[in-house]
Amino acid sequence: MFFRCSHILWILIICEAVSGDNVMKAVNSETAFTPVSGSVSPSTTSITWKHRDNAGVVVKVIEWDREEDSTEIPNPKFRSHASLDKHNGELTLRYLQLIHTGVYTLDINSKEQRKQFTLTVIEPVRKPYINKIGCKLEDVPECSLSCDDDGPAESTVIWNSAGGTLYRRDRNTRVLTVTESSNPENSYSCTLKSAVNEETSDPVYERDLFDEGSNTLLVTAIVVPFIAGVLFLILIIWCFCC
Repeated sequence: MFFRCSHILWILIICEAVSGDNVMKAVNSETAFTPVSGSVSPSTTSITWKHRDNAGVVVKVIEWDREEDSTEIPNPKFRSHASLDKHNGELTLRYLQLIHTGVYTLDINSKEQRKQFTLTVIEPVRKPYINKIGCKLEDVPECSLSCDDDGPAESTVIWNSAGGTLYRRDRNTRVLTVTESSNPENSYSCTLKSAVNEETSDPVYERDLFDEGSNTLLVTAIVVPFIAGVLFLILIIWCFCC
């Protein structure tokens, strides 16, 4: 019984030691990390925030010294990005970049605090656009649409129509096949959604998707009989002249 209680207590101590927040942010956004206490005691003589990247390299982000009443940002990759509130120890990072991904720890009076902050910075999705891949104008006219963008961000594709959301797909299957309905004003759009943002394309309308085929058929129906009639008339005139 004693062993079980000791074992559980040891697990709780370990969990408390590695406790922290996991934050995911978009490039060029901002975030803030606040110590557990929420304030800095009068006995605090120094505050130092550190960053450990995915390779395990640790650098100082920003440090404050009470005796000199000075704040320094020793590492170039945090200059113009990091600021410190010396009253509560809060670290603010602005204009986040991919290189800011990692684990942040706080030292107060040269003693590392238990709470850690894990930051992941990713590229936001950009506004997508719809490409018409191709159409089959047979018994049941249909067109294939592709939801495309110019960014590297991982995202979920959500297809929408005038009637609401159609379905979701992963990044590798962005093609939707639609059939012609009786409503030319029916529209389709796609939304790219990531962990940090979402963007929606401009809509495309059925009248624009299927009119091209209809116009081709209409032109064919008019031009072919006209050419045949002209040729027939020329043949009749030639026969009379001969």
